[in-house]
Amino acid sequence: MSYLTKDERREVILQAAIRVALEDGFTGMTVRRIASEAQVATGQVHHHFASAGELKSLAFVRLIRTLLDAELVGENATWRERLHSMLGSDDGGFEPYIKLWREAQILADKDPEIKSAYLLTMRMWHKETTTIIESGIAAGEFTTASTPEDIAWRLIALVCGLDGMYVLGIQEMEDPAFERHLQKAISLELFS
Repeated sequence: MSYLTKDERREVILQAAIRVALEDGFTGMTVRRIASEAQVATGQVHHHFASAGELKSLAFVRLIRTLLDAELVGENATWRERLHSMLGSDDGGFEPYIKLWREAQILADKDPEIKSAYLLTMRMWHKETTTIIESGIAAGEFTTASTPEDIAWRLIALVCGLDGMYVLGIQEMEDPAFERHLQKAISLELFS
């Protein structure tokens, strides 16, 4: 590898951690595996990151930011379509991100760095959802007596609960039911 500045080498390692996370999840994110992916010595990983937990957390936050920033609907989409896209996407390409999100939720109980990253990404999701709701209200598409912040939390809670049931394999919560419940909740919350 050619000479890189400290920041460039740190970014190479972080990008390698992101690739490993998407491929193998948190359990595959060993320092040795990440170093191999980045084509650096394991000592370089330790030199650039305070801990493996810090590296995992940074990679997770970067991945979730990518997921939240993904343009799943066109610029002419309605605010309802944008909200639906933020809360649940049919795009199967995001499944590795969703699997990582689920894994982080489980690991949060045991790993304070993952918990902190998970809480940060939950707040990021809430902020993006709230912004869409506020924009829909300002455009006159949504009407509500509740605050956008409260509505965002309720919708996120519904999605997380539905996803939990989906993961358990409850047939009544497969994709069509997920879509139906999400659409009904959006209607109840924002078209009153």
